[in-house]
Order: sequence, then structure tokens, then C-alpha cells
Amino acid sequence: MPVQALHTRQRLAPAPRALDVPLHVHKIYAPRRRRHYVIKATLNTTVKQLKSIIDPQTAKGQSSDFANANFPVDQEGRTLHLGCKRGEVANRILSVGSMDRALMIADQLQGAEPGAPLFQHLSGRGFLTITGLYQGTPVSIITTLMGMPNMDFVVREARAVVEGQMAVIRLGTCGALRPPAKLGSFMVASPGAVCVRRDPDAWTFDDGRPHYTVSAPVPADPQLVQLLVAACTEHGGADSVVQGLDATADSFYSSQGRTGGHFEDVNEAVIEQLMAAHPQLVSLEMETFHLLDLARCSRGGIKAAAFCIAAAERYSNRFISKEQIQLCVPFFPGS
Repeated sequence: MPVQALHTRQRLAPAPRALDVPLHVHKIYAPRRRRHYVIKATLNTTVKQLKSIIDPQTAKGQSSDFANANFPVDQEGRTLHLGCKRGEVANRILSVGSMDRALMIADQLQGAEPGAPLFQHLSGRGFLTITGLYQGTPVSIITTLMGMPNMDFVVREARAVVEGQMAVIRLGTCGALRPPAKLGSFMVASPGAVCVRRDPDAWTFDDGRPHYTVSAPVPADPQLVQLLVAACTEHGGADSVVQGLDATADSFYSSQGRTGGHFEDVNEAVIEQLMAAHPQLVSLEMETFHLLDLARCSRGGIKAAAFCIAAAERYSNRFISKEQIQLCVPFFPGS
């Protein structure tokens, strides 16, 4: 159903239940005859338009009447950054980077009752949450925007307002580091991800230490990975799926080996060194590691996995078009 105005605050029934098994992945991409409509509608959506229809109460902000500086919530129990409270976020979550992608996928959800609108909320910090039913099961789509700090906001604040076990899948974009991965490939982080960080002390002390540090890998949930691989293969064929280790960087530029410009990044060999140290490495992006790390530290409360559309070929310097990315969005998780 089409996405409704963002001022809707519709509580879902039934309430999210605990996950007895990892969420299944269903191929519910828009049929080819509908793709032109979906893409056209999505491309016409702008952040300005979204903000113009925010709930007036939300537009006033949530900066007042917060309690608990350790984990701020307002008098309604809404979190500081997502702006959601209990009953508004499902325990099955699809994390996407952009609003365009979230709105496109939300077209596949239904409201809590026949003809009812989806729950939608755009927070003052720019996080869009859409919750609806897929085949009767509550599912939320949340825009994570970019980077590990934003993933931290999404996962921690969603966890705070959701009962029971959670399953979170990231659908993002990434750079493909080596063939056979190519533009439009589905990059599944089957073994998990490492984290690449810029070390400021290397510039401060200039004592020969590495300018970039790399963590040990953190694994993805193997059952979710298996389901993702099967669904990607069903949609695009075996040749469209590339499995391998992901690297999550703390910067789009320096830590991902993008050179030139006005800064002394000392990063000309970053990608080459990463690939030499990790032969399984196939993708480079900015969020997956932190999602998997939080899931690992959740005391069993969160299962997580990630797959990305290859939007750039770092080895050839080619970049995908926005229209191609829209066509690559194939399915999303339900149960």
C-alpha cells in the first residue's frame, strides 16, 4: 500500500512476539509491472517534503521534559533520537541507509487493519521509522543513515522499546573490492565484518605507528546468513551473490582509501593492506561491523546479519546509478 502521511501514530496489533527462530527472508520485491511507479514515486520524494508533513507535536522537538541523562526518554517513553516508544517498533527490523529505499520497501507493508495506514515517524534527528505488517507479522523499516554512531542510536534505542528477542538485517550499499563482485552484486557478509579506524595518534606522535587500525572479525548470525544467501540466489541467480568478509570503516574517505583532496590522509595503501591481511574481504562500507558487534554484546537478545548492494567497484573506479540501485532492491525480511 502507498506510504501515508508521516503524522500517523498507529499502534500495531498483534504486539511483536519473541523470535523462536531467526526471521525468514521472503522475496517480495515489487513486480516488474509496478517498478516504474515505485521508482518514480520514490525519486520524487525529498527530505523537505517529508519534513513538511511531520506531526506538529513532533516538529516542536523532544528537547524538553526528558528524564534520565544515562538513557534519555521523554514523558511518553520516547527515545531521544529515534523518537519512538513501546508498540511502535517491531522486533523484526530492516535497517536501510536512505529514506528513498525505506519508502520503496514500505510499499510492500500493510497496516494493522485492512485499509489502515502504516505507522510512520520521522524524528527531529532524521531517523525515519515505518512499521507495518508483512503476511500478518509486524516488521519495521528504520533508516540508519550513515556511519557507526547512527547504527548505535538505531539498535540501542530500538532495543529499549521492543519486547523479546530481535532480528535486525542491514540492507545497505557498499564498495566491491575485487571480482567477481561487480556493480549490482548482492554482497552478503557471511563470515561477518572487521572494523577499520583512523588512529589520530599516528599524526600526533609521528612515531611510525600505523595510521589505520583493523579489528578482529565479528561474526554474523549463521542462520540469518543462510536465509539471505538463499533469497538473494533465488532472486538474482547464483552469479549475483558474493559472500565474503566485510570491512566497516569510520570514514567514507580516509579509512576507505579514497585519495587526493586537501588532507594528508596517508591512506594510499589502505585497501591493498586490508585485502592482503584478509583474503576473504570483498566489501567496504560504514555500518555492518557495529550492528554485528552490538548483536554479539546483546546477551542473546539480538540476531543480526547484513547484505549490501555493490554501488561502487573500487578496483575499476565505476559507480552505480541511483536508478540501478532502486532496481536492485529485491526483498525484505518477514517471518
